Amino acid sequence: MWSKSGGTFSSDQYFTFANKASLTEGYQILCEPGDDVSVVEAATGLPQYGSLHDTVPNTYMRQVVFSPLGPYFWLAVVTYEGEISATAIDVEWTDTTTSEPIDRDWDGAAIVTANNEQVEGLSMDVSDQVVVIRRSFISINTKSIAAYRRATNADYYLGWPPGTARLVGFAAKNKFTYGAPLSQWDVTARIQFREPYANTTNAQAWYKRWRHEGVIVNMAGYIQRGVDAQGRETSKPVMLKADGTQEYNADNALYLHTQVYGSLPYSGLGLL
Repeated sequence: MWSKSGGTFSSDQYFTFANKASLTEGYQILCEPGDDVSVVEAATGLPQYGSLHDTVPNTYMRQVVFSPLGPYFWLAVVTYEGEISATAIDVEWTDTTTSEPIDRDWDGAAIVTANNEQVEGLSMDVSDQVVVIRRSFISINTKSIAAYRRATNADYYLGWPPGTARLVGFAAKNKFTYGAPLSQWDVTARIQFREPYANTTNAQAWYKRWRHEGVIVNMAGYIQRGVDAQGRETSKPVMLKADGTQEYNADNALYLHTQVYGSLPYSGLGLL
């Protein structure tokens, strides 16, 4: 009944939008003479307790008041109440530190001994920025989110260029009563941004970087073991040029990048 439809919206202090709602809807129910309120309550078409309002997010059916209009009709006034919190987004910047292997100094020169042998086993702490985003959703699609766990950003995201962001954490919490409609999901997402280092580009920030080396080398068209500084065959991997021949100068070491993650537009996550 349009004459019984209405509602109020209110806002807490400091909010520039309404974050609380109370809505009413009226229904006229046809019944048989002698039907009591328990029969009327089970009428087909009435909203169920806890059902979500059609247009206002996070607003649920809490109460219904029945009044008889005569022997054949009853009036039902349904009340929806809720907090419109889906528009509130919490963004927190933090960081994480990992230990990454290094093979060159700050100036880009190879780290070698006095005899020009490559020094291995060195590492440095790399701190990446991490954004933690918390917000609510009416529903989530975990299958779609799973694809982002294996993809970096194809678009600029929070000012970071494509290839530098990766979804490293996703949690969603929902409390509901069995058999009742689901309420909102409280989602926490963690996205890590990697600053490229060494000879890595932004697009390659999450690629695997490795030195081109191996035990087998190309010697004038013949495949054989690499040799050490004295020209003797060695079982230790040696540096290789792009054509597979042996490289002897550590400053000319060839580094390759292998893609291990796909690419998706992070705007599609709907977090911001």
